[in-house]
Amino acid sequence: MSELHHAQVNGIRTAYQQEGSGFPLLLLHGFPRDHTLWRKCVTDLAQRFTLVTPDRRGYGETERPADPATYDNATMTQDAIELTRHLGWERFLLAGHDLSAQTAQRLALDYPDQVAGALILDSGPEGIPAASRRDPSGRQWYMDFYRQRGVAEAIMNDNPRLFFSLFLNRNPHLTPEEHEYFVQQFCQPGAVEAVLADYRARQEVDRPWWEEAVSSGRKITAPLYLAWGGRGPSGNAPVADAWREVATDVRGGEPVPDAGHYLQEEQPAAVVAITMRFADELGV
Repeated sequence: MSELHHAQVNGIRTAYQQEGSGFPLLLLHGFPRDHTLWRKCVTDLAQRFTLVTPDRRGYGETERPADPATYDNATMTQDAIELTRHLGWERFLLAGHDLSAQTAQRLALDYPDQVAGALILDSGPEGIPAASRRDPSGRQWYMDFYRQRGVAEAIMNDNPRLFFSLFLNRNPHLTPEEHEYFVQQFCQPGAVEAVLADYRARQEVDRPWWEEAVSSGRKITAPLYLAWGGRGPSGNAPVADAWREVATDVRGGEPVPDAGHYLQEEQPAAVVAITMRFADELGV
């Protein structure tokens, strides 16, 4: 992948990589990753698209504002749309994963004229009860832990290397070098506070907003394409049915075999093929 570029957008310095040429495609990562989540897909996708992979606000080499109020999804969405304007894009495809799936959801909802289509990877929609259900396996224990103000900060900052290694140890497909890279990213100054602000905003600010938006009848009109890991947390969930409650044009609905939550790392060829198929359907 190429060197990092930087753009001053929405009040922060955003880092991103750009590859290829063709129709614009914006790839958005979640936790605990940065723009390199897409590293195994970039070469193939860049044969067809102008590909931009930014670091999310508070992650990677993008700025980490100290104000936790600036980590809500509305602000993250504004970060993304202003980056596309900085790049001169009038219309674009996008893909969202993990925490950035709701950023993709908001972009598709608020900017249907700019979003040609959104690929949603291994995520349910915000704003309906199914999206709020906890995984019964207990793997989501950290959701409540992160909301313990003062306690979470103290424990995580005491040994961030150990804490974030716990999450990365759940991904045995990572090489030791990849594991170490992501650990180092989350040991940077301010990384703990950024992650906490991100998750707290999702539960305390974003979720009520989405519930109100959905209950008021707002629906996504931009085309969506769904894919998820066949052995991941969404493996047996009615993902497509859930998205049809919030969107009018839902396509795909594909569990990817032999993949968990991180489809881009575990089955990159499948993600590339799905992206190409979606673009073909849209004629871009």
